[in-house]
Amino acid sequence: MSVVRPSSQLSRGVKRKRGGNNEDRTEEDDPAKPPPIVQNGLYVAEMFAAHIARQHVISFIVNNDYIYIWFCDRETTIQGAAINFVQDLPRWLVLLFIMQRMGYEQWGLNRVFEPEPGFSGKVMVEDAQIDLDLDVKSKERVTHFGIRGRATTVFPVKSEALSDRQRDACFLNDSPELVAKLYWPEETRQSEPDILKEVYKIAQRDPDVRGHVPELVWFHKFEETSTSKIRVALGLKDAERAEQGSRVLYIIVFRKLIPITTLSGEEFIAAWWQVVKCKFFPFSCSSSFIHYSIGHRALWKGGVLHRDVSPSNLMVYRLRGQFIGVLNDYDLSSFKRDGPRGLERTGTVPFMAVELLSPDAMAGKVEHMYAHDAESLIWVLTWVCLRYEGGHLLSKNRPLEEWLKVDARTCGNEKAGFVLTGIRSVRPSGPHAESWDLVQKCFDGIHSIYLPSGYCKLSDESAFQLLLEGPMLEHESRRRTYS
Repeated sequence: MSVVRPSSQLSRGVKRKRGGNNEDRTEEDDPAKPPPIVQNGLYVAEMFAAHIARQHVISFIVNNDYIYIWFCDRETTIQGAAINFVQDLPRWLVLLFIMQRMGYEQWGLNRVFEPEPGFSGKVMVEDAQIDLDLDVKSKERVTHFGIRGRATTVFPVKSEALSDRQRDACFLNDSPELVAKLYWPEETRQSEPDILKEVYKIAQRDPDVRGHVPELVWFHKFEETSTSKIRVALGLKDAERAEQGSRVLYIIVFRKLIPITTLSGEEFIAAWWQVVKCKFFPFSCSSSFIHYSIGHRALWKGGVLHRDVSPSNLMVYRLRGQFIGVLNDYDLSSFKRDGPRGLERTGTVPFMAVELLSPDAMAGKVEHMYAHDAESLIWVLTWVCLRYEGGHLLSKNRPLEEWLKVDARTCGNEKAGFVLTGIRSVRPSGPHAESWDLVQKCFDGIHSIYLPSGYCKLSDESAFQLLLEGPMLEHESRRRTYS
């Protein structure tokens, strides 16, 4: 529970560390306080981030004699009517007595994954009789900071029950380590396990796809956590449309993968290209990239649209001394035959195609095409070359940093400017210098489809050849010439 007062003296003198490059700034240094609603949102986000799988947070905003109760969950925020705790003191006291007697779960905490605050250790998912040893204090844990949305949290996990399961021979990643993914997808969207079933069918039909998709070990849907329940109870939704926009908690356990951002130079380009199109080839300075097989493009042809290409979704694993590229994270994917469901915009803004960041696209009026995902793959290539060095994110002076802080429309304008002139003013980090000619050739293709008259729509095959295959062939030819 958090309480916010609309006063500039709310946190005066209280030091709170900030992220980024201003770790030592304090509240005293800030010239202006954010509005109370913004402060409340920040406190709620902190409380969500502090507890894995937390279902909701209850907070208060006090304005003079009035207090507003806010109920925040992963779907949206519900604000109660104001209570005047001076004139309506009896009702306020009754509410306090009720809240005093509220249990652990009623405050939104999840007893399955966090039997007590700060817990890290073994739990049992009783419905499935699966033991999980959660390492939520791991440095590798990835935590979402925000209120509504999928709120994905990933951390290492061990399980005797899952380790004893027989593995499918089509998966080539032999890592014994597992990771757990907790997240809140929309209930009306195709679930990630359903999407992966279709992906695995494609892998069974075509051996070239094998090894380039994540291995789902186990999953569980917690039906009781649906955010629709409180809205139906309050009369905010009727039973027929209860699931529209609502979210529910899932846990998925995967075989552990390595972020592609840890690679540099030829190893990085090789893994990136495998995700784009290729299966496997021996890589050396004298070998050819263009050993055609199938990756993201094959899934598109098979009717699976990924829709969220970003650096965090491109992964690798080691196989016989080589890095094998994997396209990961299908929780925003859809089937071409069905189209997307749900209300959630699909994509991570800094890596979305410029056309998909337009107002019409944000309103759902632009069809998602293969060219958009191809452009996203190029933005990922560019992002890693500019912002990573030796497998690590640059500690300062990171190019394109502002794209993480602006809204979709502003980011679209920034990216359009980058396509026209911005790319000439930046330079890659040292280990990625040899990849930069490929980036520039890819951007020649992007530049050619954004015309003064509008966006030039391409067939899937034309988009692949113009944006990806052609630049890669030129890059490989140049590399062989100078090797």
